[in-house]
Amino acid sequence: MKTETKLSKLEKILDLAKLNGAKEAEVLQMSYTEDPINFENNKLKNLQSNQGCGISIRLIKNNKLGTASSTDPDALESIVKAAIEASEFGPKATFELTQEKINHSSTTTNSILPLEDLVERGTAAIESLKTFHPDLLISGGFDLSIGETNYLNSYGVCGIRTKSIYSAGFYANLVRGEDFLGVYESKSDLENFPDEKKIIASVLEKLNYSKQNVSLQTKKYPVIFTPKAVKSIFVYILSVMLNGKAIEQKISPLINKLGELLFDSKLTLNEDPTIGTKKAGFDDEGMQTQKKVLIKNGTINSFYFDMSSGSRCVPQQTSSGNGFKPGLSGVHTPMLTSLIVTGGSKNNHYKDMVKDIKEGILVDELLGAGQSNVLAGEFSTGIELGFKIENGEIKGRIKNCMIAGNIFEVLKDIKEISGIQEWVGGSSLLPAFLIDGMTVAGEY
Repeated sequence: MKTETKLSKLEKILDLAKLNGAKEAEVLQMSYTEDPINFENNKLKNLQSNQGCGISIRLIKNNKLGTASSTDPDALESIVKAAIEASEFGPKATFELTQEKINHSSTTTNSILPLEDLVERGTAAIESLKTFHPDLLISGGFDLSIGETNYLNSYGVCGIRTKSIYSAGFYANLVRGEDFLGVYESKSDLENFPDEKKIIASVLEKLNYSKQNVSLQTKKYPVIFTPKAVKSIFVYILSVMLNGKAIEQKISPLINKLGELLFDSKLTLNEDPTIGTKKAGFDDEGMQTQKKVLIKNGTINSFYFDMSSGSRCVPQQTSSGNGFKPGLSGVHTPMLTSLIVTGGSKNNHYKDMVKDIKEGILVDELLGAGQSNVLAGEFSTGIELGFKIENGEIKGRIKNCMIAGNIFEVLKDIKEISGIQEWVGGSSLLPAFLIDGMTVAGEY
């Protein structure tokens, strides 16, 4: 009955849009509930639940687009009026809304938050971390987020998308004079709260790696990028270059590069909307999402589009089911769901790679990786958390160091890709990369 009420409300909005002269219209109703259990500086801080709901509409009138949104789910007439008025000055509509039915539906699940148990687990996690140093300050905790999206357009295309995301993460920081050390680990899952004991073990491991600060000479080193670092630099830059908006605007260096071998043949990048925390059966334009191979064995295989970017390309492209809104009031834009970089041929972890390096660097956290000339493939970023490798062992933490390069050069020859992949942020399943001969600027 709850879903029928929502559907009838969306139908009423579409009827109002039609009465006001709209040729086509689509409406989204989004709602969410968040139940966080937050600790700050070793103490329980927040148990307050957060809820939100809103409606957004996009319509086409006189061949122009008009959009509007409201966090008042009952403001039906005002939201239609705002979209109609916006269409007078809106961009030209270069596409039509989808008429293809959505072959996907999901129902809301009732998730029970084990409050007392999670508070106890969080307290135990903090006590475990404090064994490293009594002055260590720990923040983080658990969060259960439940979201629902209802879609309906004037062609009768409709769908319901629901998702529960269970998250756990802890941040430990220690101030030693002028030295600030911070280590963060988190995991997300669609079914259960991640095992915080594994998260704590990883944080403790990196804290122990950081007991000693070591100097670093500026020169070329073999560099291991953990899955977190692979996402921060390489997956991020590739995602920007493959974005249909960059293709439409002719600012991506990958234009006219489909079918060309540009990277190491070991590199394959896939999108899979059926798994991970960005799992989605359809996008915010009512289009079916689809698995796709973006880079296949180093060769550029496909781009990803929403309706607008695809329709404005020459030659014209269809939406690939990647039209999402970054927020209720945001405009549709090409966005990826869950990403996978295929692992290497050996069943190894990045820790196994360390054993084979005489002198090198392990990079885990980066600072400002997206502030370089990304569309040229360039990156120049500080190493927020990195370690020196000597004779197959991690000798200590490096500070105030930078790493720079261009992915067309760096990813042309990947010495090794780890066989074991890890979920990063719940939405990217990635291996570690070993790149030989990268210049690292050291200062200590």
